[in-house]
Amino acid sequence: MRILRYAGWLMVWLLLGGSGCGRKIGQTESYLRADSLNQVAYALRYSNLATSAQAAHEAFRLAAGNSGVRAEALNNEAFCAFMRMDFERASKLYRLALGGSDNEIESLIADVGMMKICQRTAMNKEFYDYRNSAIRRMKRIREDEKQVTDKHLKQRLNYAVSEFYIVSGIYFYYLQQQEESLRSIDSVDVDAIRGDTAQWLYYMYMRGSGGMYKASTREKLLAGELRYLANCLMASRAGGYVYFEANALQALAELLNFRSNREILSRTQAGTLRLINDEGLPLDSLPLSYARRALVLFKQYGDWYQISGTYRTLATYYNYMGCPEKALPNLDTALHYVNLHHEKYYHCTDTADRLRTYVPSGGRSVELRWIADEGIKTVPEWILRLREQLSRTYSAMGMKQESDYNRNIYLDLLDYTRQDKLLESRYAALENESKQLNALLFLVLLGIGILIVLFVILNRRWKKRNRQYVSVLKQVFELCRKIISAVPASAQDMETVVDAVQQTVKEDFLRIFGAVDMQICLRDEESDSLPVSLPFPLPAQTSAFRADLVSLESEEVIGCVWLALKKPLPKEGKALLQLVSPYLAWTLVNGANLVSLDDERRRVEKEQHIHRLHWAENKKENTVKKACLSIVTGILPYIDRIVNEVRKLESAPYARQESVKKGKYAYIDELITRINEYNDIIALWIKMRQGVVSLNIENFSLNDLFEMVGKGRRSFEMKRQTLTVLPTEAIVKADRALTLFMINTLAENARKYTPEGGRIELKAEEADRYVEISVTDNGKGISQEDVHRILGEKVYDSGSIGLDTADDVQALRRQKGHGFGLMNCKGIIEKYRKTNAVFDVCRFDIESVPGKGSRFYFRLPKGVKRALCLLGILLLIGGGSGCTQRHSGQAALPLQTSSYDSLLAIANDYANWAYEYNVEGYYADALLYADSALYYLNAHYLRYSGYDAPLLQLVRDDSEMAEQDWLAKSFDTDYYILLDVRNEAAVAALAVKDFHTYYYNNLAYTSLYKQISKDRSLESYCVQMRQSANNKIIALVLLVLLAVACLVGYYLLYLRHRLHYRYNMEQAFIINRAIFSSVRLNAEGEIEADVLLSRLSIELNELFPVSALGLALYDEETSVLHWHFSRDAGPDEVHTLMQRCFDKQEMVYGSTTRWFALPLRVEVGGQTHRTGVFAVQLMRQKPDEEDTLLIELVVDYLAAVLYNAVVRVRRKYNDIELAQDDARRALYEENMLHVQNLVLDNCLSTIKHETVYYPNRMKQIIDRLDAGSVLSEAEEQEQLQTVDELVSYYKDIFSLLSSCAARQLDEITFRRTEIRSEDVEDKLCRYFRKVTRKLPRSLQIETHIPSGLVMSGDAVLLDFLFENLVNEAVRYTEEGRLMVSACSDGEFVRFRFTDMRRTFTQEELNGWFYPSLSRMYAGVGNELVGTEFLICKQIIREHDEFAGRRGCRINACPEEGGGYTVWFTIPQKKAKQKNDIDKLSH
Repeated sequence: MRILRYAGWLMVWLLLGGSGCGRKIGQTESYLRADSLNQVAYALRYSNLATSAQAAHEAFRLAAGNSGVRAEALNNEAFCAFMRMDFERASKLYRLALGGSDNEIESLIADVGMMKICQRTAMNKEFYDYRNSAIRRMKRIREDEKQVTDKHLKQRLNYAVSEFYIVSGIYFYYLQQQEESLRSIDSVDVDAIRGDTAQWLYYMYMRGSGGMYKASTREKLLAGELRYLANCLMASRAGGYVYFEANALQALAELLNFRSNREILSRTQAGTLRLINDEGLPLDSLPLSYARRALVLFKQYGDWYQISGTYRTLATYYNYMGCPEKALPNLDTALHYVNLHHEKYYHCTDTADRLRTYVPSGGRSVELRWIADEGIKTVPEWILRLREQLSRTYSAMGMKQESDYNRNIYLDLLDYTRQDKLLESRYAALENESKQLNALLFLVLLGIGILIVLFVILNRRWKKRNRQYVSVLKQVFELCRKIISAVPASAQDMETVVDAVQQTVKEDFLRIFGAVDMQICLRDEESDSLPVSLPFPLPAQTSAFRADLVSLESEEVIGCVWLALKKPLPKEGKALLQLVSPYLAWTLVNGANLVSLDDERRRVEKEQHIHRLHWAENKKENTVKKACLSIVTGILPYIDRIVNEVRKLESAPYARQESVKKGKYAYIDELITRINEYNDIIALWIKMRQGVVSLNIENFSLNDLFEMVGKGRRSFEMKRQTLTVLPTEAIVKADRALTLFMINTLAENARKYTPEGGRIELKAEEADRYVEISVTDNGKGISQEDVHRILGEKVYDSGSIGLDTADDVQALRRQKGHGFGLMNCKGIIEKYRKTNAVFDVCRFDIESVPGKGSRFYFRLPKGVKRALCLLGILLLIGGGSGCTQRHSGQAALPLQTSSYDSLLAIANDYANWAYEYNVEGYYADALLYADSALYYLNAHYLRYSGYDAPLLQLVRDDSEMAEQDWLAKSFDTDYYILLDVRNEAAVAALAVKDFHTYYYNNLAYTSLYKQISKDRSLESYCVQMRQSANNKIIALVLLVLLAVACLVGYYLLYLRHRLHYRYNMEQAFIINRAIFSSVRLNAEGEIEADVLLSRLSIELNELFPVSALGLALYDEETSVLHWHFSRDAGPDEVHTLMQRCFDKQEMVYGSTTRWFALPLRVEVGGQTHRTGVFAVQLMRQKPDEEDTLLIELVVDYLAAVLYNAVVRVRRKYNDIELAQDDARRALYEENMLHVQNLVLDNCLSTIKHETVYYPNRMKQIIDRLDAGSVLSEAEEQEQLQTVDELVSYYKDIFSLLSSCAARQLDEITFRRTEIRSEDVEDKLCRYFRKVTRKLPRSLQIETHIPSGLVMSGDAVLLDFLFENLVNEAVRYTEEGRLMVSACSDGEFVRFRFTDMRRTFTQEELNGWFYPSLSRMYAGVGNELVGTEFLICKQIIREHDEFAGRRGCRINACPEEGGGYTVWFTIPQKKAKQKNDIDKLSH
């Protein structure tokens, strides 16, 4: 009836408004109508939103000219927009109400309305702003409250105040601050709002549903909330307030959803339940009925927020009743209303931009994109509750992935909506701001007037003192400039630095301070103390004075300066020494940095040198392997000849003649003998070289290699494959380069044979003694026969592997490789196993199921470091083995640890394990580990808190949480571990469908997270407010002091002319100190110019007013200026001014812009180094002489500091970076050659073992055929057939193995560089002296190598060639001399190595370059004598192929008069060619 009455009034007023459009109505009547419409809008706001909004809008139109009535209309219309969740329009209307009226009550209502919007949309900082504004308004209104006599105004005031406390209570409730929330709701004057039914219902509803009721027991709490909600329901039904009737029904449904609540209330509040259960429904069906009725009423009212919430209530009911399949559609509908809100108010047309219950493979959630990225004002708490319920629903339905998806969004939203505790308000600091500003202005004007008068009087007296000051200042800063530049560039240690600095400053020190002698001493690093006595004998009639040198960065004493003085040092001298000592300290620290950088550079260069030596040795060994491989390839022609001869014997008619057969047999026997000789040479060579290439065994982390493999996933992506590299902490003991080679080999095989769309996984698993590295794919797999063939046969036909399981045999054949990769992996593992017993665990194996994929793996021994770490962990957690059984009785705990953090560390380990078990899917075990973590947290609490309770539990029947009590007591523990435990327990409980445990841990997690998380922006905001307040207080104090100074102005200014000298000295000291502390490099090696300019701006303003500063730093590498300004980028004319200054290297002044620029330059070693330009913009029109001098001093000083602290240090860094790059390159090449040599070793060993049988078997058959025994033609043909089969198979297997070995040489190791003849001669002579040092007889060498010859080739290989020639010559022990000469020979340089002691024929010399077993024998150690010329031939062969010009040759010839000469040619690089190359490179 009341609604009808209000609606009738509204229609009457609307009709009056319509009928009066054509008539002139007075303003008073219009205002009265507007006022009445405002009352109608206010009365209908909780029963009929559309009518209320229409009435408010009409009231605003009629109230033109009356700001108070208009503000009320705006507030009413904004409330309607808020209830419709049109937050943008609501905010706009409330701001109009704030800015368009001087009615403090309506402004208060607008502030509270903005608080509601900010609270609902999680705008924390803005909430506090509007709350502080509301508090200030209430304070002003209370001061004049007695003047508010109008009944309507009192009603509006009561509404505003009650709304303020209710909204504050809601906000604190979401902060989990129960006491503040209750304090706010208790502040509501119930009697004042009892006449306002809607507001009284609002209060009743919040008391019953908003967690704002406190009782001693749970039974009393539930009873109190039920009574408030029942009263709200009855009153709202009687008054026709649809909104509160629906809210009360929904709150009752939420209250009764819990079975435990229903049981308690049925026992204690049966009468109240019968009163509200007017249909006599069963108690278990009551929540469902209430929720459905609430849904109908909310749809009638039109509040989408509450409609969505009611659907969530229905879903909660179905979940508790065990019907998640019914809950899911309700939650989907609830999300639909969120999407409707988004569509309506943010005009979204993208159908993909919607919330959904589950999005497979979803990235960043849509709701976070709305809130964080697009700034859309939605309600995070609204969506957060829906996501939490969806997570639980999907879990109950057994849909883990969907549940995790919603759980992750829930946690993300919880992180976004975190809120801080109430911070210090800023309104108190701003209250008296206007009065303070007026007072400050008066004091400033008065002080300036008095100072002007006194400055005029004392101006003449200052000039004389200033001239003296400027003269002394010049001397001091000249000394400081010398100090800064005193560190020599070549300083090797700190003694050199100290001596250089002392020699630079000693003369000036003695003159300025009147000293007889001086000495700089550093702190003793061993004793960490300064010398207590003079480091030099004290002259007669002098006294000692010590000044400590303090580092400006660490503020530690690093040394001291001893002075021998004829008379005590005066105050001015001490001030000068105080000014100079930081320069000395900074220079010594900078010198130490330069020395340390030089030490680092030398260390890196030493490391690079070691890598180079290893690389050179590996390269020489690689050349030996290639020479051996050339012998292998030389066997193939002999095999081909045997094949040809055998086939002639089988098929050619003339071969049946006995004489022909005898000749053929003899020829074949000769060929086989030659092959056997080559095989014997290879076997002898391999035997002698075995062990030369050793394994580089070390302990290293596998994860570094895994990351390197992961960087190459692009090749997998091109085949649409997924490469998964699982991180590992495993440490292995092995050869790093070979391990990477094996991993790459297995990964590449998986990539090659896995079809498109396949998955490949690389991981490592740890066992007690070994680490197993595996590569798994889901390809076609291979059969067990193929697995046995790969693992069991030394050599196998890789072309047949996998054909029986392939879908497309021809395609598989096309992509087949040589198959030697897996052979090499097996060979490497065998080499490990032969090393020592530690490597007995090494193994290479294959697991494969046809059609499902394969797993290739190998095992390596664990590293020592990992074992020690595991031992430490076992010792640490040894006492916690029985933790999984401690779910109760936690009062008696064996606390044996002494460290405060040790128990927390154990708890953290258990929390991490709970997380890992959740990831692996072992949810029951995760709950046990979570309980164990709580156990150790309780142990920590009992040990250090001094309390016995409360203790953490995994689950409780009530909602009491011990962590909240710990927080209230300010107990110092790691609450973030507790957050992790609660979250993991909630996830695990949700997965095992233990919803009671889930509900408790999720509630505990949410409550604790909101309390300890901080909104950093809000904190920094309040810090800024505090700093602002402090600055104003400081300003006030300074101006008060200025006022006092005005009373005694003349006296103070009279003293100032005496203190002016010292003040400027100290100010210069401060500026220099600012430069010292601000000139530093960031991680990229660039100067932090912003920090430097900021500090300089502050300090320079102490001397003279500066508007802005500019700094242009010169980059010597790029020859460009890098610009920096204290404010925004300077205008173009400033850039032009500074560029002109840099080009002219003189001061340039711009009169229009008031900028003047000075060049930054420093003289070092007689050379001028330009470091940049420094520019200053003064506030005054033109600088005076003193200002210019001070700036010049600062600029000279800045230039010296920049040069010494930036330019020189950057050069050192660049040198170190270049050396590190070279070292890394050398290490890479060393590892590459190391792997190649070991693989070649394996290949050659395989060739030796697998091919030795066949030639001997063929020789036996040929000998039998050639023995003259009578064989029938059929038997003879059968024997020839056998030879044919043997030689064919021998050729096939030999070709396969030799080609596989040759493929290892695909990567070119030849490094072509410029080789100067002088370097060749120097290295040759040094090596000769080295190997002949211990010879019993005298052997001389003469070199005739002209200087200036430049060759193109590999310097290491050329040195190795000469080493082999010298080694071969030195073995002949007769006395004599060797001669080495070189000359230009067309496009080549011809070298001649002559030995005058021995004479050979040309035939003998030619044979040196071909394999011959007769010349080879075992030497000392692993040396094989007789291979030197084969190696030399291989080196020349590589130069012929890769040195840039074909035609390189090597040969030997006899010398006339005795002796022999080995000559060879190397490409010569002509001067013109060299210049052309230089031009191209430039």
